[in-house]
Amino acid sequence: MRIHLAGHLTWYEPQKRVWLELPDVGPIGLLDLLHRLGVPDAEVAVAVVNGRAVELEGTVASDADKVEFFPPVGGGGLAKS
Repeated sequence: MRIHLAGHLTWYEPQKRVWLELPDVGPIGLLDLLHRLGVPDAEVAVAVVNGRAVELEGTVASDADKVEFFPPVGGGGLAKS
């Protein structure tokens, strides 16, 4: 399984890698995968499996899948003068 940790989610990966290769993991639920990686599920806003946005809860990934996790992104508002 190929896993992408976007943004600050790499803080939870000991080597701070953006892409991880985990052989012989699946099938595994995305919430279980996050727990295995030590990433709090509250830190993930968007999950993508094979290019398609999915729900964290109830989605299962297999070894052949590419799984991506993205944190929430905040934007700045216009400053008032």
